[in-house]
Amino acid sequence: MTTVAPPAIEVRPVNPEEMEAFGYVTHTTLASHGNEGFNDPMVDMRPEWTLCVFEDGALVTSFAAWPFSMRWNGERVHVAGVTSVGTLPHKRRRGHLSRAMMTAFGNYRDAAQPIAILHASQAAIYQRYGYAIIAPVQDYTVDPRDVSFVGDPRPRGTVRLSDASERDLLKSLYRTYAGPRTGLLHRGDALWDGGMLDAHDKQAGPVYAAFYEEDGEPLGYALYLTRAGEEGGVVDRNHVVTLRELHALTAPAYVALWEHVAAHDLAHTIIRKNAPIDDPLFHMLQEPRRLHATVHDNILLRIVDVAPALSTRRYAEAGAATFELVDDRCEWNRGTWRLEADGEHGELTRSSAAPEFTLDARALSALASGARSATDLYRQGGLETSRPESLRAWDRLFETAYRPHCPDKF
Repeated sequence: MTTVAPPAIEVRPVNPEEMEAFGYVTHTTLASHGNEGFNDPMVDMRPEWTLCVFEDGALVTSFAAWPFSMRWNGERVHVAGVTSVGTLPHKRRRGHLSRAMMTAFGNYRDAAQPIAILHASQAAIYQRYGYAIIAPVQDYTVDPRDVSFVGDPRPRGTVRLSDASERDLLKSLYRTYAGPRTGLLHRGDALWDGGMLDAHDKQAGPVYAAFYEEDGEPLGYALYLTRAGEEGGVVDRNHVVTLRELHALTAPAYVALWEHVAAHDLAHTIIRKNAPIDDPLFHMLQEPRRLHATVHDNILLRIVDVAPALSTRRYAEAGAATFELVDDRCEWNRGTWRLEADGEHGELTRSSAAPEFTLDARALSALASGARSATDLYRQGGLETSRPESLRAWDRLFETAYRPHCPDKF
């Protein structure tokens, strides 16, 4: 009887000459061939950022991570932006993703990237590795004539129309907006060009930039595209406006920019995707149901190295908590920790004291990012404690200034 030897498995970054194979596996598993909206992983991806699985020398699982920086409740933290994950169909169910993921966690820790983030094709794949859905988003499909505000602050400034050539101004406003938040990436030119300013849709024309200013001071911007001939339109209004991004530093700026977008009289629809979950529009419109708002998951986050992750972010008030972290993927995270915050910064250290509460890596990722409160986690069974009277104090300790949001695709 002939015995077939198991295949030789290797987990490593690709070589430069293997980038074509990396692109093939990525495109095949994500069905991205011919999709103009998909950024080809070979364009900007570097071999050293990949971590792939090979069977008998053949690449069967693609895996990579962009070296990003992200806002983390008002502070900057280095993160791994996991991307291009896929296994060829006939090579699945063999543990290849687990091999790449577990190796990657150790690499991120060594590279001082205490957090990993990703967009999931299926959230279930990644939640089993300790990732938490931290930033659900809202999509709107609204008739411009239904963008009518109630009890709103009336803008006293003006909106001017420009284009993507005013990049320095866009960058400045974005940095100010992103500063106190969680989840927004530090954007270099590659992220701008491949994301909000990408004009791959030639039929939609250029990316327009509308700026709101008061007394010459810019206080917000909107980036959008327009196109004509959409099926389902009416005879005299057949245009569609796609609002890619609207960041306002004040309420009047927010109102003014939305009113500018809604002033396209030939449009029958405004499409706004990936608005933050705490976007105020629903609460500001006279008829909010006409937004036809839908909510879906977006970014997932995983705390890979708990000590620097929790010591980096800001804390709104002074407080302390001792907790046990259960982590079956990153053994260096396991055990009891003591968090002490002075009302601005925090420090996480090992502790021998009895823990006040216990949670796993997924629950901690949701708690530390501001996606879920300690009370919410306790009520759903994601946090265990014998001191439920302390839940409100832990809520305040981990609270973030804004709900997490990451509008960039990668």
